[in-house]
Amino acid sequence: MSNVEDTIGMGLSKIQDGLDKSKNKVGSIKEVSKLNKTIEDLSAKKAEVLLEVGINVYKKVREGLIKDEQIIEKCKSIVGFDYIIYDNKRKIEELKKENEGFLCSCGNTLTYEDKFCGGCGKKVEIPVEDIEYINCNNCDMNINSDLNFCPCCGVKIN
Repeated sequence: MSNVEDTIGMGLSKIQDGLDKSKNKVGSIKEVSKLNKTIEDLSAKKAEVLLEVGINVYKKVREGLIKDEQIIEKCKSIVGFDYIIYDNKRKIEELKKENEGFLCSCGNTLTYEDKFCGGCGKKVEIPVEDIEYINCNNCDMNINSDLNFCPCCGVKIN
């Protein structure tokens, strides 16, 4: 009987060792997962801070406060993006304005394609906006002269 008990004892010992090893592996996997989650969270926060720093540096370059040639060179492509973004936003506003139309003196809404008012029959005269434009001293974008700040680069207009 002693041999059977020893054999069973050795088998149970091996099973216990296997369970202990599995338990340690599961604990390690949990710890690795927890560490990876921390790394992921901190990496996302780091990316947010880097983005904020980059935006602040870019603003200072646009305002002429940073003179580092490497940084200025890197920012040139962003300036090009700003021009395109600003120009496209301006085009969107123009298209919206065209779609909204304008009012006749009788109060009827007219479109830019109308020749005569459907409300009073008056010949449509398309209103001409008398807006003066200037070039921003910083980014050279053509902007409304009534503005205090350039809508493209954000610099105060003199």
